[in-house]
Amino acid sequence: MANAEQPKILVIDDERGPRESLRILLKNQYNVLCADSVDWGIQMLEQHEPDAIIMDIRMPVKTGIEGLRDIRSIDPNVSVIMLTGFGSLETAQEAIRLGANDYLKKPFDAREMEEVIGRNVRRTRLERRRWRTEKDLKLLNEQLTEELAGKQSMAELGQKSAELVHDLRSPLTAVMGYVELLADELRSCREQMGDRWSETAEYLEMIEKSALRCKEMTDMWLSLSRKDPQRMQPVPIGELVRDVIQTVDPQAVKRGVRLEFSSACGLSAIAADQLQIVRAIQNVVVNAIEASPEQCGFVRVSCEIRGDLAEVQVADNGCGMSQEQIQHAFDPFFTTKKFNGTGLGLFITKKVIEGHRGTIHLQSRPAVGTLVSIRFPILDRPEAAIA
Repeated sequence: MANAEQPKILVIDDERGPRESLRILLKNQYNVLCADSVDWGIQMLEQHEPDAIIMDIRMPVKTGIEGLRDIRSIDPNVSVIMLTGFGSLETAQEAIRLGANDYLKKPFDAREMEEVIGRNVRRTRLERRRWRTEKDLKLLNEQLTEELAGKQSMAELGQKSAELVHDLRSPLTAVMGYVELLADELRSCREQMGDRWSETAEYLEMIEKSALRCKEMTDMWLSLSRKDPQRMQPVPIGELVRDVIQTVDPQAVKRGVRLEFSSACGLSAIAADQLQIVRAIQNVVVNAIEASPEQCGFVRVSCEIRGDLAEVQVADNGCGMSQEQIQHAFDPFFTTKKFNGTGLGLFITKKVIEGHRGTIHLQSRPAVGTLVSIRFPILDRPEAAIA
């Protein structure tokens, strides 16, 4: 008996023999749906949302190639496996060009069929997760736009709104970075995906984590107007910085910048609102990546204990800053970026760090690079940090 939680396979073939063979072969692993025509199969696609479709190319009334076009107009993410009995592969290759994910010759090998279906079911589920994440991000952006548009006093909320826009840039850039990596993985594994799926799943997890961070920042922005207190808790500083490095790594990879991290903080903790500290340190690391030269840049991030302080250092070999620029680096709306800078990154960072009884210091030389040092008092008794 079929389990409702099993992946669903839709078989579309006008010949009863191949339909029954596939149903018997797959019934223990999948919920198998069968249709003897393209039009019936399209109806079942709309009703049941299968995880993979196996479709014959040669069928009367409407061919598999025509059916493929209909399927792609309804569901661009479902995996489609074409069956061909032709001696020539030209028609099957045309199906691949039109959006099929795989093809097999009749009569098919049972073991090969199971392997092909397994990897294409996994592909469909990952593609749908990616699509849902992108849809959620789009909805979040629309909600934020409506919220801001509905405010009567933008003068009062102007700076907070600008901070929010800046804060959302970094996690959204991370989202896009991992989306690009995922797309590359899916393209490279179009025909042979098996062993690469664990790595692809990790990319998707990072997409979801970054999207969640966007929501958390939105909640935090709304709480500012209610003057909610910071949620201070013991936070292991080394692990926090490691998470930041993992999140921004795609940006470094895309620019060809070598990103290095070392930590000698052990389990030392600071009293922090974790989301606030993450955004502050992330601002500094992203700035360093963007300032570093493409293909030959490096960013070194370290975390050490110095007496009763935890020190995070971010060093790059980028364009550097003049003494005059350093003097204004923490001023709101001051930026050295010609096209996409808001001038709020270091201003926000300094405000957050000082709100956690920390300090931030900047050293820089033009054409040599920049070193940012951030220090926080460490906790002797972590339980004392809980507000």
